Amino acid sequence: MKSETPVQKSGWIVWWINTVIYFLLAVLLVGALSHVSALSNNQMDRALAIGMSIVIALMLIAIQIISFFMIKFIHKDNSYIYPIVLVVLAFFGPTLYLIPGIWGIMYANGKKLKK
Repeated sequence: MKSETPVQKSGWIVWWINTVIYFLLAVLLVGALSHVSALSNNQMDRALAIGMSIVIALMLIAIQIISFFMIKFIHKDNSYIYPIVLVVLAFFGPTLYLIPGIWGIMYANGKKLKK
């Protein structure tokens, strides 16, 4: 297996920062759901809050899984696809993915120019 490049190391740092932030967000979300249940007697409000929480949690988990594999394969075949996917993911929320995404594009471009 290839040794990790600084691009990949920065990607893993960003990935872990986002994972910790998402975990803290999940803890806050559970606390907010308990307050929604206490403040509202309307079952539709509770159902909507729980449903939206599940949708948001699934979206955040999907982003983390996709970004994990994009960082893992960021230098596979010196392709632009993996860093570009990281840049696109940055527009869906975790903007820190712009760092390894743009850096990965520049790294792949440098490798292709040297050939």
